[in-house]
Amino acid sequence: MSKSPRNWPQGVQYLHSPVYHSSIPPSIVSLLRNSAASSSSTSISSLSSIPIAPSSHIPNQTTIQKIELASHPAHGQLGLFASKKIPPNTMIIYYLGQVHAEQRTTSDYNLSLIRLPIQENISIASIDDPGYIHIGIDAEFMGNEARCINDYRGIAQRPNALFKEVKHPTTGQIRMSVWSGTKPIPKHEEILVSYGKGWWKSCVLGERHQIRRHQKFV
Repeated sequence: MSKSPRNWPQGVQYLHSPVYHSSIPPSIVSLLRNSAASSSSTSISSLSSIPIAPSSHIPNQTTIQKIELASHPAHGQLGLFASKKIPPNTMIIYYLGQVHAEQRTTSDYNLSLIRLPIQENISIASIDDPGYIHIGIDAEFMGNEARCINDYRGIAQRPNALFKEVKHPTTGQIRMSVWSGTKPIPKHEEILVSYGKGWWKSCVLGERHQIRRHQKFV
């Protein structure tokens, strides 16, 4: 097993693949692990439009660095930077963490993965969205380099990267990934995404204790 990357935060488990929490029913776990071969009664029509991640994905395109610039909103924290020039419209990295079906409103590393229709009696179905189960990825205590990506607001005029749901090219596993935008990302430039205006407003109001963290899972 390879070691965690340089500047990896202490107390956080480094992952090479997703970890599935017990809050997800086994049939849904099977679907998420292999969307093509699963025999789950969950409708998979909503998964047909999810693209397959490129098998030629280039690893190790990023480096974790401590933010030293005093004017940076995440000063003293971590950011993710390009370790080489990244071409436009290129997959950079998977966003890994614990995949779950809980609210976890206190986690600053929680990202929505997918909303799935269900056709069976599952108690974890969303109270506010009957007939659906909401799946999230939480990288608070376990994850990979992608957990260090900051929101672009207060740093740049626009994000240079974005999130995309993809299927793993070998397993069919449903994952979240980070891609470069329509322009290349120069070497040493910070990788920045948009987590939404609502997320940024909560940071400004002090409702989030780390400025780079993700939108709440809803």
